[in-house]
Amino acid sequence: RARAGAGRPSVVAAAAAAAERGIGAMGDYCSVAEDAKVARAKLLLGEPLDELSKNAVETLDLMGHGGGDEGAMLLASALHINASLRQLNLRWNNISERGAEALALALRSNTTLTSLDLYCNSIKDSGATAIAKALSESSPLQMLDLGWNNIGDRGAGALASALKANRSLRRLGLEQNTIELSGAEAIAAALKTNRSLASLQLARNPVGEAGAVVLAEAAQLCWSLTTFDLMPQMTGRCSTVRSNLSLSGFSIPEEEDLNQEFNAALPAAAAAMAVS
Repeated sequence: RARAGAGRPSVVAAAAAAAERGIGAMGDYCSVAEDAKVARAKLLLGEPLDELSKNAVETLDLMGHGGGDEGAMLLASALHINASLRQLNLRWNNISERGAEALALALRSNTTLTSLDLYCNSIKDSGATAIAKALSESSPLQMLDLGWNNIGDRGAGALASALKANRSLRRLGLEQNTIELSGAEAIAAALKTNRSLASLQLARNPVGEAGAVVLAEAAQLCWSLTTFDLMPQMTGRCSTVRSNLSLSGFSIPEEEDLNQEFNAALPAAAAAMAVS
C-alpha cells in the first residue's frame, strides 16, 4: 500500500527549486503554498474523485474532510461530467466564495445532484449569489443547506429571486447567518409565489421583529411550506417576536431543542469544546 504523500516533492524542496530559477520570493511562496493546498486536496479526495469518475457513487459524506476551496474545485470539475451522485455533504470544510462559485458552475450542468450540504463554511454573499444563479436555472437540487455561512441581505435577496423561478427545491437552510430586514422582506416576497418549498430554516438571523412578522405572514401564503424555523436571536425582544410568530400557525422550537440538534451535528472534537 502506497504511503500518503510518497513520491511527492516537499514544499521546502519545491521552494528551493523555484528560488534557483530566480522566481521572486513572495510570488514563489504563494505559488508553492497554493500547490501544496491542491496536493493536499488531491490526497484527501483521491478515492472519492475516482469513484465519481466511474459514476460509481450516489452519496459522498466529506464533512470536515473535503479539502477547502481546492477540494471544492476538484469536486466541481468531477460534477460537470458525473451522472451518479445524489447527495454531497461538505459541512465544516472552510469553503469560501471561490469554492462556492466553482460548485455553482457545476450545478448548472449537473443533472443528478439533489442534495448539497454546505453548512458551516464561509461562502458569504458572493457564494450564495452564484449558487442562486444555478437555482434559477434547471437545477435538480431538492435540499440545500447554507446555514452558518455569513450570508447577509445581498445573498438572501439573490436566493429569494431564485425561489421565484425554481420549482425543484424542497428544503432551504439559512440558519445562523446575518440576514436582516431587507433580506427577510425579499424572502417573504418569494414565499408568496413559491409552490415547492416544504422546509425553510431561518433560525437566529438578525431579522428583527418587523422581519419576523413579515416572514410569518408570507409563510401562511406558501401552501407547500410545512416546516418553518424562525427562532430569533436571544434578545430582550425575543418574547414579543415569539408571540407574533405564534399567529402563523407554525411551531417554533425552544432554544434547548435547537441546542440539542446543533450539538448532535457537531464533529466530536468541536462538540467537546462546546461542552467545556
